[in-house]
Amino acid sequence: MKRWMIIAAVLILGACILIPKPGFTEDRDTVLLARAIYALARNDSYDAKLAIGTVAMNRVDNPWFSDTLGEVLNEQHQFPIGSRYDSESLSAAHAVLSGRRNLSAEALYYQTADATEPRRDKPIQTVGHFAFYATEDI
Repeated sequence: MKRWMIIAAVLILGACILIPKPGFTEDRDTVLLARAIYALARNDSYDAKLAIGTVAMNRVDNPWFSDTLGEVLNEQHQFPIGSRYDSESLSAAHAVLSGRRNLSAEALYYQTADATEPRRDKPIQTVGHFAFYATEDI
């Protein structure tokens, strides 16, 4: 019985160490953005992760969208937000929230570059597996 309790304690401790948790530099917005970036671009390049974060922040800065990151990310059918994130997604979220951008302020929409129903308009930029657009028109 004692052996099983020790094994269970080690497993719980290991899980606590491996699962990222918000720390003192990881506020709610940073973690929320990291989770959205991870949900969309976990297998893509760091630049693609920055681009997804840039679109979210471009929307916050645009008068046609909500004023807070949480509202922008939670807008229905816009950004999926998973329950996980990794160090690269967290790093991209930190960079974007610190002011780093790799798209112009006009980039407000995104779609996978190989979407089965591609948009009619031309993307203003393609980064990784994503195409970025200035208009909502499809």
